[in-house]
Amino acid sequence: ARHFCELLGTVEQAWFVHNIKFEYPEEAESLMAELERPLPDLISEEINERVQLHFQPDSHDITWEVLATDNAFTAQALTNVANKNDIGLVICGKKISYQGSGQVAEKMLRLPAFRGNLLMVPETAPHRMERLLVPNDFSASSTKALKIAHQIASGADARITCQHVYTIPMHYFPYIPVEGFRESMEEQAKKDLKKFREALPEELKEISCEFTYSKGRTVAQTVYDFAVNNNKDLIVIGSKGRSGMPAVLLGSTAIQLLQFDFHVPLLVVR
Repeated sequence: ARHFCELLGTVEQAWFVHNIKFEYPEEAESLMAELERPLPDLISEEINERVQLHFQPDSHDITWEVLATDNAFTAQALTNVANKNDIGLVICGKKISYQGSGQVAEKMLRLPAFRGNLLMVPETAPHRMERLLVPNDFSASSTKALKIAHQIASGADARITCQHVYTIPMHYFPYIPVEGFRESMEEQAKKDLKKFREALPEELKEISCEFTYSKGRTVAQTVYDFAVNNNKDLIVIGSKGRSGMPAVLLGSTAIQLLQFDFHVPLLVVR
């Protein structure tokens, strides 16, 4: 959170939220009653200590607040806090190889009520922001992702690379020559990129774009492989794909990327 506040440079307030999803048997109610203070207060106190220790951005103009909520559904609790306070970015941590880790973020993205952007940060993510990857299907959602990536890159002096993944629908096999069809699809993608760039702000028009053939992989797996093999520090992806273009469905790709165990943070732009 501290690192991104410094990179964005526009953050005014931060909330640190912990949802208490705790069910205990009736026999334990007496033990809960013996606590010196209510459980939410005790948890908030501990979080406050950690925030004071670790969250000290270079800009001291950022105010922060700790909230402890009590909701059976953590994704809904976080969404309620985000919407109530008009929060533009929610940051969630992710434990690698921990069963169930990342499910809250996935559920939030599936909630129609959630309107913010979401950043998933694996516990193994390096403290570095030099190479950003933006999967691009030439949609309005990709434009939003590029603008956010540019804002981050400007604060970190980082380089942005777009990646357009194209695939050949399986029902065309084995009736078409794969190589010829690949060349045709890539040529069309280059034309689409040229048209896409015309509508971009001047500072984004020259961003490089890699064209990748999925070769039997999902779009998410193709993006994952490219990010890992090229040492990307952040993936910035739109949450909605281009309608009528089944080759690249960014919405489902974003969800699938959340489920991978890898060290690259993922920012999903709504």
